[in-house]
Amino acid sequence: MQIKGEGRYLLSRFFSVMKLEWLTYLFVLTVVLILANDAWAKPHPKALYTHTASEGVFRVFYTTEGKHAVPAEDQNGNGVPDRVDDILIQLKAADWFYQTQLELIAPLKHPRYSQSDGIEVHIQHFDQGTGLAFDEPTKPNWYEGQSSTALTLKIKIGSQVDPRFSTTPAHELFHLYQYGYSPFKTKWFTEGMARWLEKPFSRQTQFAVPPSPSSCEQLTGMAYNANGFFDQLAQRQSKAHHREAFSEDHRQFVYTDGSPVIRYGSPFEFRMVKTWLERAGELGVQESRRLGVPEGKWPEPLQRSGQFDVLLCKALTKP
Repeated sequence: MQIKGEGRYLLSRFFSVMKLEWLTYLFVLTVVLILANDAWAKPHPKALYTHTASEGVFRVFYTTEGKHAVPAEDQNGNGVPDRVDDILIQLKAADWFYQTQLELIAPLKHPRYSQSDGIEVHIQHFDQGTGLAFDEPTKPNWYEGQSSTALTLKIKIGSQVDPRFSTTPAHELFHLYQYGYSPFKTKWFTEGMARWLEKPFSRQTQFAVPPSPSSCEQLTGMAYNANGFFDQLAQRQSKAHHREAFSEDHRQFVYTDGSPVIRYGSPFEFRMVKTWLERAGELGVQESRRLGVPEGKWPEPLQRSGQFDVLLCKALTKP
């Protein structure tokens, strides 16, 4: 009986210790998660960026000192430079436009990016160009201020970019939408379409649109100047869409100086973007199977290859 009693005692002690260990583990895990969330607002002291600002899925990393500094003006007194506020509001407006007016699937909702928990926006100095968008989710990088352990999508915006006069944030965000739908990164497709879709956010009363190439073969080698191709294609294909005005919700998006972010009157001519991206996605699936390359895992040279240009063009232009 004493042996049995001792056995019950030891067994009880064992489970008590195990329970204590699990409680300790859960406590430590909770603390780690809380610290990880707080870390978004507190970059590493030696990081390239010294400040953050978050809005929805967007996390902006910036600094007010040195080569990569943004102007420090803060007219609305919210503790965030107006330049950062204006970049965020253009991103939010573009995200709203792409999802509600064009009915596109948000990048983070595509299977390719299912492990990503947000979109990082890094504001830095550019010697050339004004922005970049990366198609692969990034791993944690304390030097750039990234404190989360989760993968994220990344955009870089030039610190010289004033979004009141530049469409760079909307342009770079649209690339993430393109990357979510298909693997193709040939420049006439990515840059030409993104340049054309800057139109709703542009201050230009006459948005420059070059002539469209006369054949699919002529698109190879083109880039931003392929926006004429998409402009002409939209005019031909969007006749069936109603010429309704933007939802009144677009008026909520204003810059810190009170000027509107969305300036174009109607989304009807841009409705075909959804069809184009879906067709590109279908072609990407077909080519993945033909080449034996996993979807979402195409090597960079294949993504940028011109071998798909004619097929892609024909997919977009079919009735």
